[in-house]
Amino acid sequence: MGTADMLPVCLIRKILCYLSYREASRMRILSKTWLLAWLDLPNLEFSGKSIAIVDNIMERYRDGNIPIDKFEFDNSKKPDRISALIDKWLGIALQNGVRHLVYRDVTHSKIYPFPIFKFLEANFLGELVLMGCDLMHVSLSNTSNVVICHSLRKLSLSRVRLDKNMLQTILTSCPFIVDLIIRNCTRLKNVELRNLPKIKSLAIDIDHPIKIEAPTLEHLYYSSFCLNKLNIDKCKNLKSLEISCTKISDIYLNRLIFRPYCLEKLVLANISLGRFNVCRSRSLKVLKIHNCKKIGAIYAPNLVLLEYKGHDIPQLKFAQESRQLKQSQMILYPLFNVDAAWFCQLRQSLSDSISWSQVTIYFHKYEEINMNDLQLHCRDAIPKVDVLDANFLRPTGECSTFVDALLWSCRPRKFNLQSTSEMFTCFMDRLMHMKNERHGQLKEVKVYKFDQRNQSWHPVEHKRGELSIRTVSTLEKYFFLLDW
Repeated sequence: MGTADMLPVCLIRKILCYLSYREASRMRILSKTWLLAWLDLPNLEFSGKSIAIVDNIMERYRDGNIPIDKFEFDNSKKPDRISALIDKWLGIALQNGVRHLVYRDVTHSKIYPFPIFKFLEANFLGELVLMGCDLMHVSLSNTSNVVICHSLRKLSLSRVRLDKNMLQTILTSCPFIVDLIIRNCTRLKNVELRNLPKIKSLAIDIDHPIKIEAPTLEHLYYSSFCLNKLNIDKCKNLKSLEISCTKISDIYLNRLIFRPYCLEKLVLANISLGRFNVCRSRSLKVLKIHNCKKIGAIYAPNLVLLEYKGHDIPQLKFAQESRQLKQSQMILYPLFNVDAAWFCQLRQSLSDSISWSQVTIYFHKYEEINMNDLQLHCRDAIPKVDVLDANFLRPTGECSTFVDALLWSCRPRKFNLQSTSEMFTCFMDRLMHMKNERHGQLKEVKVYKFDQRNQSWHPVEHKRGELSIRTVSTLEKYFFLLDW
C-alpha cells in the first residue's frame, strides 16, 4: 500500500474539505482512495468549467444522492441560454441539502430569475450569496411566496434586481440573519431596515436615504455619495462604523459619532468634498482614515490604534494625544515624483502630530533633491518615527540626495528597505557617510539582510568602519537599526 493510501477515506475527505474545489481536484490523482474521497466531496465550486462538465458532476451527485454542503457557481454564459440548466443544478443542490449557496453572474446581466423563496422554504440554508440576478419576477401578492426561514444567517445581494418591498419581504422571511450585505442594487430607494432582532453586521452602499432600526447591530459599513442620507438613531449597540462617502458634513459626522452607544472603531474613506473633525469621542479606540483630503482636529483621548492611508501627506491636529496609543501607522502612495517641498511637508506632518510607530512609503520613481531647499526648514521639530518602511517600485540611478532627504524628513529608529541591491548600496553608502561625518548626528548603524531561502535575518558585518558585503545579493529586504 502506498503512503497516500495509509489515511482512511473519512480523514481524506475532511482534508479535502479545507481545500478549494480546484485544489481538491488535483489531489485525486494521488491514489484510488483519494479519488473515491473526491468523488463525493460535499463542497462544489464551479468557475470557468464547461457546461458539460458541470452537468455531468451534478447528475452524478443527484443519482448517487450525495450530500452537498456548499454549491458555488460563477456563470460566464448568457443566463437566457442556460437558464434551464441552472434551474436543474440549483434543484439538485437543494434536493441534496445545500447549506451554503453562492450564485454569481459575471456577465453583468440581471436576467436569471433566482428562485429565492424555494430555497428559503427548505429552511436549512445557512448562507446565500447572490450577484447579478433578478428577484422581481416573484409576485408578492401571492401569499404562498411568504415563508419563514429560521436557518439563514448570512445574506449577500450584489447587483441584484429588487425593490424595497421585495427586500423587506425577504428580510421578514429571515428573522435570524446575523450578517447582511447589500451592494449596487440600484432599484432600492428609501429603504428601511427593521425587524432583524439578531443582526450583528451590515454592509450597504446606496445613494438614497436609508433608515436602520437594529438595536443589536454592532458593525456597519456604509457607502454613498453623501453621508447625510443615513439614519442610525436606533442603533444603540453600534461598535464599528465604516463610512465611504464623497461628500461629508462635519456636523453630521460628529452627530453620528457622539451617540449614547459606545463607538469603538471608526473608518473614514474616500472623502474629497468637505472638511471634517473627529471630536467628542471618548469611547473611540480605533481610527482609520483612508484617502481623505481635508482632515481637521481629532479629539479621541482613548485611541489605541491610528492609521492613515492615502496619496496626500496628512496635516493631523490632535486636541489631546492619547496616552493609550499603541500603534500609529501612516501609509503613503505619492502619485508623482517627490521633490524638496514634498519632503518638507512630510517632516512638518511628522513633527507636528503624534509619535508614529510606523511610516510606510511606496515610491514609483525618485530624483535628486535640492538639499538647499531643505536646509531652510531645519527649525522644525524633530520627527518622531519608530519604523520607516520604504518601497521602491522602479529604482533607477543615483540617489544620494534622495536618501538624505528621506532620512531628514522621517528620522527613524528602524528602517526597512525593499528594493534592489543597487539601491541598498546607495543607502548604505550615505548612512556610513553620515556616521563618519565630524559633526554628524548619526552615532551607529546596524544592518541586517533577509535570506529568502532560509526565511531568516542575518547581520551584515562592519570592517574598519566600512560595510563588508560578501556577495552581490539579489535579495530585496534589508533592515537598518539607527542610533541618532
